[in-house]
Amino acid sequence: MLMPILKLILKPIRQRGFSLVELLVAMTLGTALVLLSSTLYFSSKASFRLNDEKLRLQQDGSHAMGVMAQNLRQAGFGKLASAGSLAVTDFIEADGQPAQGLRGCAYGFARPLGPGKDFSCSNAAGMAAFEVAYRTDNYADPASGAGVDCNGSKVQPIAVPVDHPAYRLGPQVSIAKNLFFVARRAGSTASALYCQGNGNNNSAQPLLNNVEQFQLAYDVADASPRRWLDASQVSALSDDQLSNWKRVTSVRLCLQIPGEQMVSAEVQHYVDCDGAARVAEDRSLRQVFTSTVTLRNQAVAIQVPP
Repeated sequence: MLMPILKLILKPIRQRGFSLVELLVAMTLGTALVLLSSTLYFSSKASFRLNDEKLRLQQDGSHAMGVMAQNLRQAGFGKLASAGSLAVTDFIEADGQPAQGLRGCAYGFARPLGPGKDFSCSNAAGMAAFEVAYRTDNYADPASGAGVDCNGSKVQPIAVPVDHPAYRLGPQVSIAKNLFFVARRAGSTASALYCQGNGNNNSAQPLLNNVEQFQLAYDVADASPRRWLDASQVSALSDDQLSNWKRVTSVRLCLQIPGEQMVSAEVQHYVDCDGAARVAEDRSLRQVFTSTVTLRNQAVAIQVPP
């Protein structure tokens, strides 16, 4: 009686494994899940890189446009005082002559970098450039921008001639002069937007790298017909350059910058500074910034002759 029971207990249990078809189905489903997870991961990573590049371009371009707009709004600024029926400003040069608040070059400066710098206007093809000047404080505070140039260097005050009407505003005056231009340093493959001030270091510092287009247009209030002019057209209004540039009431800027790497599998479409539809075959992003700045200080005061 005991033996049959023991045989029944000790009888091997037959285990059934997966069939080949079941294994193939399981492997197929597992592979599909891995591929789906990988696709989602790489898609999310590409989307993150794309958004990160968009944000970087937006921040860099907005900063550069903001610096230039702030300078243009101050162009020609000087303290005012009454002199009889006229007004006098201390926005003057060291010799007492009226200073020039704005000057533009349609094709850039002749030689803005390297030894033998030349900031006269170039006749060769190039991107636009401009110079702004304005009266700033005699003390330096880089945090607020008081008394410094576009690179944060202190602007040295000049003595106001004692017999000049502006002397009543103070014996010294600080005039900031900032030059904005696009150039390429030796050994570099890309152009950058620079600013050189007249502060202590008197050197050009890059505001923005990888600039593809930079254009300026000027609105002259009494021009007939009323239209946007480039710098060469403003200079050709008359032989008096100081008077020509005082007639400018607003400036339109356009800046185009590319991304530093290919971040999209699709070609990028954009409209450049000339208003032409373009296709970026290199699949890098392009960002175009435009802004119109109204000049607040041009021709505000009539300079009393010294």
